[in-house]
Amino acid sequence: MNPFERIKEFGIIPVIKIPDESLAEPLAQALIAGGLPLIEITLRNNCAIACIKRVKKTFPEMCVGAGTVLTVTQAEAAKEAGADFVVAPGFDSDIVEYCKKIKMPFLPGCVTPSEIAKGLNNGFKILKFFPSECLGGVKTIKELCGPYQEISFVATSGINMDNLGEYMACNKVAAVGGSFVAPAAMIQKKDWDGITALSKKAVEISLGFHLAHIGINNRNAIEGAKTAQRFSQILGIPYISGNRSDFAGDIVESCKEKFPGTAGHIAIGTLSVERAVVYLKQKGFSIRDEFVGRDSDGKLKAVYLKDEVAGFALHLLRTTKYKSFC
Repeated sequence: MNPFERIKEFGIIPVIKIPDESLAEPLAQALIAGGLPLIEITLRNNCAIACIKRVKKTFPEMCVGAGTVLTVTQAEAAKEAGADFVVAPGFDSDIVEYCKKIKMPFLPGCVTPSEIAKGLNNGFKILKFFPSECLGGVKTIKELCGPYQEISFVATSGINMDNLGEYMACNKVAAVGGSFVAPAAMIQKKDWDGITALSKKAVEISLGFHLAHIGINNRNAIEGAKTAQRFSQILGIPYISGNRSDFAGDIVESCKEKFPGTAGHIAIGTLSVERAVVYLKQKGFSIRDEFVGRDSDGKLKAVYLKDEVAGFALHLLRTTKYKSFC
């Protein structure tokens, strides 16, 4: 798999300057334990290449990139160290040509229309947006993707737990990068449990699981309508008639024909159904192929899990606004 497709599956790429190569393996282990088996090691010190080698040797399954690549020489060293991809803060034609030649996946920084056009002309559809918050963050990304609808960005700089959900809710953000899951102070203190906890928290925010609605199975259309009307009356919310289901506001879906689930379904909203599916598959859960919904761009918008809980199927729905699950 292309490493950038792998990065999109997780949505978060830890971007880390590792101060000492002896810290590389335990850091990688902490990230993996937190649900983030990927890392971009920045070439901002003399031990960075050695860190890449150590991580790839110990954790060959981990997706490892070299960041802050400013020269062809650095790209060569990253390749020899076993890096899966390289990242540059800007667009350097020499690095582009070298990476094309050796078939090394490359993420160039492109933040203006002219740079984006140059990136597209060279075959890049995933671009680095840096420094993100200084340049307007999600708002600017959306504006740039208006005329350039085929691109998406890996946004870095200024991203933290407080604004992560906003980025993860934007469908033009392929992923975000940063050190917020492994701050320098925690690495220095060797607080690996703390880094694992931060990684898990970031994954939780990136998924944004929250209760969307409850679906109730009925025997027929008449019963389905009555159920929705009853909830509407009790709760004082609108009754909405539909084809296969009637609704009581956005809280209850009253199904007029058989939907998955013995009793019905529980719809869980998520910022990315793709990321949610990857997350759940890692936990041993699978989806029902006959109930997969996609939008006009081919992206997942709804799936059902095969498993039921207390007679209810679990239905994942894409939402556009971050909500914490409680």
